Amino acid sequence: MFLPLKQKGYMGPIGDDLPSLIPLMFALVIFFSSFYSTVNIYNDRTVDFENDIAVVQISASLRGTGFIASIHDFNSSCNALNVRQPYFSAGLMDLDKDVNLFNLDEDYLFVGRDLFKCSNTKETLTQEKVLAPNSKIVSRVYPLILQKNSVSFPVKLVVVAWKE
Repeated sequence: MFLPLKQKGYMGPIGDDLPSLIPLMFALVIFFSSFYSTVNIYNDRTVDFENDIAVVQISASLRGTGFIASIHDFNSSCNALNVRQPYFSAGLMDLDKDVNLFNLDEDYLFVGRDLFKCSNTKETLTQEKVLAPNSKIVSRVYPLILQKNSVSFPVKLVVVAWKE
């Protein structure tokens, strides 16, 4: 096909704008990737806040006024909880015992002869779950007063929650 001399090098409307479209496409890719990253960070932080709020609500329900009159009061407040996620394990332990998140089992949660434990799962928190890349673990410790046989003494409420 024969092109006149004055149209030499003319490639059409898109061909002439091609050099200006490359930076525009590059800018759009950067914009949408940064937008996607921001939304992911926001969603992760929202999940973290929801876990913290759930643990505080569980703790507030189990704590009540800060005074537990008997194991029956503790069990009734435990049974009143209706939480599916996150998984949690809570219990009362003597004030002088150290808190070990991996061993929140029956050996640690005895106060006298009574077992003060509340959980919404049969699973236990293992070291593999803690070291998993997506693990979200929240723990809280609160001081309480427990009355047994007309004697009151200090204990601590330990609440550990995790999401898988």
